[in-house]
Amino acid sequence: MKSSSVLLWGMAVVTLAGCSTETLPPERAAGELPSTGVSESELSGLLAPEPGAAAAAYEARTARYRLFGVQLSPVRTESFATLADTSTWETRNLHVGELLGRNLQVTAITSAGIQLKGPEGSRLLPVGREVSLRVIRHRFDTAAVHEGRLRWKVKGSVVSQLRGQYGLGAKAEPVTVFPRPAIRLTHVQENGVFARLGLHEGDLLFRMNGEPLAPDQLGALADRLSTPGGTVNLQVYREASFQTLTFTVDRP
Repeated sequence: MKSSSVLLWGMAVVTLAGCSTETLPPERAAGELPSTGVSESELSGLLAPEPGAAAAAYEARTARYRLFGVQLSPVRTESFATLADTSTWETRNLHVGELLGRNLQVTAITSAGIQLKGPEGSRLLPVGREVSLRVIRHRFDTAAVHEGRLRWKVKGSVVSQLRGQYGLGAKAEPVTVFPRPAIRLTHVQENGVFARLGLHEGDLLFRMNGEPLAPDQLGALADRLSTPGGTVNLQVYREASFQTLTFTVDRP
């Protein structure tokens, strides 16, 4: 996963553009459809399959997405687009080459919007318009389900499975800012626990449930995030602001 630097965000001016005249597939009614299974034919067309996973380990969800805007840079890899799932308002920045789910990939970012490529071909998502997208995820991708307003519901059993297969998948170093003790995530493995929970390389982690964090406490943080019925309030500094992320772990 890739996050924008604080400097980039501080200087960013989102570019809005009119809708493209390119023909889009018919849009569904507002709202989302329930999750459904994934067929073997869909499995064979995934852009990023989980190694060794059967179709039963995936689910597909059709939801409405809105592209808020794009930030273009002379350096192609530094351009990004801000996309939101309008059912939860979970918002993320996408760069060229990154994936939305396991079946859609960003192939271009222009002033008109983003180009997505999937098993059924390519389509343009214009800035400022809502479209329906069928997004396929592996069960590991649902380790944390965004519920809006910086709140996530965590599946503790999935977090435990992730740790068993990939380990913690993150490293950190101590830093002092503002001046307050914190840890900076220096490495976040793409398939690891912390990446699936929405954390990024470069994030500054200050407190877990009010207590300061040290680099050797990443394991304790993962333990909390896999303990049924627990709640973790994680104070993070990213994109030039403090955010308190709340993770509620479900009960079996």
